[in-house]
Amino acid sequence: MSIMVVDQQVVHYEVFGYGRPVLFLHGWLGSWRYWFPTIERVAEHFRTYSFDFWGFGDTRLGQSTPESIQSYSDQVIRFLDELGIDRVVLVGHSMGGMVALKTAINNPKRVSRVVAVGAPIVGDSLSWLLKLTDRPVLADAFARMPWFRRYMFRLFLGETNDPAVNEILDDSVKSSSTTLRRAVGSMWRTDLRPELPRLNVPALIVHGGRDEIVHPNQADLFDHIPSAEVVVMPESRHFPFLDEAELFNETLLRFLRQDAPRSMPRRARSRQIAPVSG
Repeated sequence: MSIMVVDQQVVHYEVFGYGRPVLFLHGWLGSWRYWFPTIERVAEHFRTYSFDFWGFGDTRLGQSTPESIQSYSDQVIRFLDELGIDRVVLVGHSMGGMVALKTAINNPKRVSRVVAVGAPIVGDSLSWLLKLTDRPVLADAFARMPWFRRYMFRLFLGETNDPAVNEILDDSVKSSSTTLRRAVGSMWRTDLRPELPRLNVPALIVHGGRDEIVHPNQADLFDHIPSAEVVVMPESRHFPFLDEAELFNETLLRFLRQDAPRSMPRRARSRQIAPVSG
C-alpha cells in the first residue's frame, strides 16, 4: 500500500506495471480494490494507478473536504500533480465514471482518453435503493449495519472469481454515513447533459444491459457526441468488468491502444457487444 498527502490529507493509492499512465476510479461504496483483476490485465501494457476517493476505502476524509463529484474531480487533478503526471487515461466506474467524465470535460489537457463504465450522466438514473441513502436517518441506519452493507455490496458485485472478494467487502463498510449520504446526494443532483458537448477527448462508454443500479439508457445520451464510442454488454449488470471480464478487458485494451481519435462516423464506431457463447 502506498500513501501520499494531498491537500494535507492522506490518500491511499496503488501502482502497477510500466508504460503510459492509466488511472482507475472506483464507485460509491467501493474502493480501488474491486478494479484489481482489470488492473492486473491492463498493467501488462500500461502503468496503472488507482486511489481511494475521500472518505472511501483507506483514504480518510478531512474536516474541510466535501464529498461531491466536483471535489473528487479536483482530487484526481491534485493526485496527478503530486505524481508529476501531465496527461492520463481515466477509467471510472459508476460514481467514478461520472467523476472521470467531468474531469475530462473540464481538464482536456490533462486527460488523453476517458472510459466511463456504468456511469450515471443524469443523477436521477440511480436506483431507488441508492437514493434512499440520501436521507440522514436511512444513511445512519445503513452505516450502523455493516453486515447489511456487505450483503448489499455482494449483490451489486454479482458473480466474481476474485479470490480477494472479502477484502472488497471489508472496504465497503469503511465509509461513514455522512460520506455515503453526501456522495450519493451529489450524484443524484448532478446532470452532465449540458456539459457533454464539451467532451472533446476520445471516450469509451460502457454499460451493462442488465444494470439495476444505473439505468442503461444513459448510453443513449452519447448519440450525438462525436468523440464517444458506446458499448453495451447485454449480459452484464453494474460491474461489466467482473460479469464479462475477458470481453471487457479486450474492449478496454483495444481502446487504450488507440493513440488518436478516429474520424469515421459515429454509427460506424458504435457497436453492441454480443454475449460470449461457450
